Amino acid sequence: MTSAKSEASTRQPEVAVVRQPILDSRRKVVGYELTFGEGSAPGGASGSGSSAPATSALLLDVFGDLGLERLVGAYPAWLSVARDWLVDVGMPPLRPDRAVLQIAAYPCRDDLLSTLQRLSRSGYAIALEKYDGRKDLGDLLAICSTVKIDVGRHDDEALRAIIADPLQYGARLIACNVVTNEDFDRCQALGFTGFQGAFFARPRLVRGRGVATSGIGALRTLGELSGGELSFEDLDRIIAADIGLSLKLLRYVNSAFFALPRTIGSVREALAMLGSRTVSRWATVMALSTIPDAPNELIEIGLRRAHMCEVLAPAGEGESSFTVGLFSVADALLDAPMSDVLDSLPFSEDVCEALLHHTGSKGELLAAVIGYENGAFPELPDGCAKPGASLALAYREAIEWADELGAAGA
Repeated sequence: MTSAKSEASTRQPEVAVVRQPILDSRRKVVGYELTFGEGSAPGGASGSGSSAPATSALLLDVFGDLGLERLVGAYPAWLSVARDWLVDVGMPPLRPDRAVLQIAAYPCRDDLLSTLQRLSRSGYAIALEKYDGRKDLGDLLAICSTVKIDVGRHDDEALRAIIADPLQYGARLIACNVVTNEDFDRCQALGFTGFQGAFFARPRLVRGRGVATSGIGALRTLGELSGGELSFEDLDRIIAADIGLSLKLLRYVNSAFFALPRTIGSVREALAMLGSRTVSRWATVMALSTIPDAPNELIEIGLRRAHMCEVLAPAGEGESSFTVGLFSVADALLDAPMSDVLDSLPFSEDVCEALLHHTGSKGELLAAVIGYENGAFPELPDGCAKPGASLALAYREAIEWADELGAAGA
């Protein structure tokens, strides 16, 4: 399956694009902002939507070669668009419920104002991005239903002043660059209802507390599943001992993801049909997803990183690189320091160093994968990936793979 998808991916243009989740106060995804790498759009244009040609190139890629459904699923895509493009085009070539149009926060001419008013009346959601509290944007604030603010640059007193006008207009506030869980808490207290940043992929640590009791069972199962080469009998015993894991695994193997010719009714039958290696890997994935209150988006990030690390890794390193990518979110899932999580898992020294410090070839690969998903679009360091490997192609393939697997295991 993977090889077929890889062959299909090689026929696509290498457009560097990532989706970055926007979450509500319950940490549930409500949309994805699409960010394109510099020079990745046709003709070397920036994919940020900062000019009319760049916006046209971005939308061509999204609706043509890449496919909006493949990038964001059923969620709306948040797209930065150029003002002159909106004036020229008038009505974007997409349904109002499928996108949020983002425009930069500075005064606009009458022709743009008329265009935005028409778009708003037609049902399009318009967001004012990079808003810093300037006082000459009343016309835009009256139209834009959402205002995005970089909270990392301001203290609480400054933020209260910045959000005063948007609140007067009834705008929804999105906090951007929310790095820590403390940032999330303070922004929520200030009245923000949408959040964007790395905070949700970091553990909520409590001084003096290790892995929470609610996660110990999952961690124990993960430790057994990660204990080297497991026999058919070992896997059957480990999985069958966890009723919840057994049910999730059987639901998964009977899903359209595998399209098996008949229904599988037991863990032993799944092992016989799919093989110990396949069942062991996906039992590990399912065990992570059984952690109480595990956010779906965090599980998807782990799956995406795992797949990217596996397909980018040098020959013979795919399996251990998959593990590094998958467990890179284990600290956030268990709300515990990574060192405490690793104390309970029988990983090799190079895997532990990769997860703790991003060192060694596996750690450098993981750091590049994380940098790419955060929109930094780095180059792959020498020696950590197979020849000809592409972060752009691996990312797009991993999104589709993780979404399919997430749906199968739901």
